[in-house]
Amino acid sequence: MLDINNLRLSDLDKTLYPIKDEHLSNLKQAWYNDQQQPIKHEDFIRKASDWFKSTKINNLQGWDKFPCVDVIMGCTHFIESNASKHNWNIQVLEKEYAYYAIMGKKHTEPGNLQPGLPLLVSLPNFFYGNRPDWDDVLKECEQKNIDIHVDCAWVTAAKGFDFDFDHPNIKSFAMSMSKYNFTWNRIGLRWSRQRTMDSCSLISAQKKYNELTTACGSYMMDHVSRDYGWEKYGNAVDEICKKLDLFPTMFFYVLKDKDNVLYSIGNLLGKVKQ
Repeated sequence: MLDINNLRLSDLDKTLYPIKDEHLSNLKQAWYNDQQQPIKHEDFIRKASDWFKSTKINNLQGWDKFPCVDVIMGCTHFIESNASKHNWNIQVLEKEYAYYAIMGKKHTEPGNLQPGLPLLVSLPNFFYGNRPDWDDVLKECEQKNIDIHVDCAWVTAAKGFDFDFDHPNIKSFAMSMSKYNFTWNRIGLRWSRQRTMDSCSLISAQKKYNELTTACGSYMMDHVSRDYGWEKYGNAVDEICKKLDLFPTMFFYVLKDKDNVLYSIGNLLGKVKQ
């Protein structure tokens, strides 16, 4: 166990590793060791929708305007499905998922967005939480007829995220469980205003995904509360910030210093004395 009193800044990670603790590790082990049962497609969508919506520490509105719900293999699947459908003729803002840069996609500054070209954006954002220029981006998208697709991968680790999805330019959004160290079994949902044909729609409608993936997601949702990170580690986050003169962010395992350099405590939280 790690004693916060002996903690040093060098013990923190610059890479934003997700939470890793005994409870989550034991769940993974139990999943492999115990007998498991599949879950029907419609039952998983209903169960996962309820789980994602059950947050008590975020205020998310507008779900009912997005009646088309698909199973996805994590938010990268959501991104790739959108990007591929448009032959990667998309645009992104700065401080985005590194995957875009790997694929050669440079960011566009607000004010210079290209009319009619879909915008993929992460909200909440790993660096900002709430994007400071979001209202201006929304107005620009209205003026330039730009469809918006929102990657909510970070929302399960967030506290204080207040967002209404019901803006006419927002066409879809997605959430996954990966921030609870479930990258080994990526599973989530995409909500859309209208059904369109892409890989997310095809895989979900034809049930072409591995049913072990949804079975595992269902199992984890039975044993991990939606706001688990903040519920269990909120006090430890405050103590670490005080000890190292750091500042909390919207995300329970991400801290920052006075120069806005980010640090992860995901690997440390499971070792901290409670």
